[in-house]
Amino acid sequence: MISSLDNKLVKDLVRLHQKKYREDSFLLFDYNQILLANSSGYLKTLLYVSNPPFDFSNSIEVSQAVMNKISKRDDLTCIGVSCLIEEKCEYSDRIVILDHVQDPLNIGRIMEVCRLFNYQDLILSQGCADIYNEKCLSNCKDGIFKLNISYKNIIDEIDILKQKGYIVCATGLQDNTKDMHDIKSNKKMAFILGNEGSGVDKQIMKKADYTIKIDMHNIDSLNVAMASAILLHHFSK
Repeated sequence: MISSLDNKLVKDLVRLHQKKYREDSFLLFDYNQILLANSSGYLKTLLYVSNPPFDFSNSIEVSQAVMNKISKRDDLTCIGVSCLIEEKCEYSDRIVILDHVQDPLNIGRIMEVCRLFNYQDLILSQGCADIYNEKCLSNCKDGIFKLNISYKNIIDEIDILKQKGYIVCATGLQDNTKDMHDIKSNKKMAFILGNEGSGVDKQIMKKADYTIKIDMHNIDSLNVAMASAILLHHFSK
């Protein structure tokens, strides 16, 4: 059992709270996500207090004090250490793209929306928040292990998607912006949602096939996660 707060493994795991140290691993605090990591083959280490919650070859018992230090909480009795998620090369017919969405809570909620409406692929610009941030993980439920997630240069990726037959729609307001109900559903489509304050970058809008908006009444703007739910539901039909 590990009981020392100065143990090297403990110090290394505490560092995983910071993005710069997550080179090949991240921490899981949600029990259902730990189970998913195990069933998906991503779980590297299981840490537990007193009794292991399930059989796992690399299980390590730790004291409650060590558990609290690693988790920075006082209500957990197990933690998972997972490998980073592998990116898949092939996309499905519906893709969600996020441009500089910086709130990890929003990214987590959008991941949940993707799962809700059966969108399998999520592309993020390099300016987006980290998907392994605890706030993102706490909101995405099983999305972290069920979605194909990648970080890309969006402008370059738009060209690739167009070559593959995707219609690319960016959300935003321009002179030629269309209501989403006026856009004909295509077999292969990609939807770009932008930064919470500034929206989708103008260069990206120019590259898109359409700039689209959600018709709204009584309010001026929507949270990006709420907008994603309306948009993805509409084009999931």
